[in-house]
Amino acid sequence: MTAESEPTCKIDRVAAKWDLEGIDRRLRARRAAGDSLRDLETYFNESVVAAALDRAQAETVDGEAANLYRLLTGTDVSAGKRVDAESKLRRNGIDPESLADDFVSYQTVRTHFNDCLETPTERETTLTVDDARTTVLKLVSRTESVAHRTIERLVRSGALTIPAPSVTVSLRVTCSECNDEYSFTRLLDRGGCSCGGEPSRD
Repeated sequence: MTAESEPTCKIDRVAAKWDLEGIDRRLRARRAAGDSLRDLETYFNESVVAAALDRAQAETVDGEAANLYRLLTGTDVSAGKRVDAESKLRRNGIDPESLADDFVSYQTVRTHFNDCLETPTERETTLTVDDARTTVLKLVSRTESVAHRTIERLVRSGALTIPAPSVTVSLRVTCSECNDEYSFTRLLDRGGCSCGGEPSRD
């Protein structure tokens, strides 16, 4: 494949890398059956994990790829369980950070449908609170995971001493008008700050 013919869409690139034959057909079928873009994001990324395990000839049980993906990206997964999942991948010769780089977001799925598959996704053009919560908390979880691995590398190299590091990222939002400050999830739960009066969901 020449540089000019290499796929530019991330889903196409990742699908080619992991030999996900027929993935577009399966994505279309699942979309037609009612899957949301978020569902398709999860399905595609689980397929990537499954392909990586298969290529590594790792011994697996049913549902293991889905469970590993949840442990790697879930917002409710403890740092210890995430590290265990990453260690399992490493034991099978899979770099978890490189694998995570191949995961796509639901926005990427939307772009793929609209631009590559020429299948409009108008029914999900509005960002929901749940979508926003999931997207941001996944980024927070990813940041915690990267920071934890970085600290471990520093410890192994002797540049840092800490027996049992635990990393927590706190995301806070402040309104410069009323000076209210909330955690990100608290702000979403309230439905707004004090500027608009008492939010109905508080």
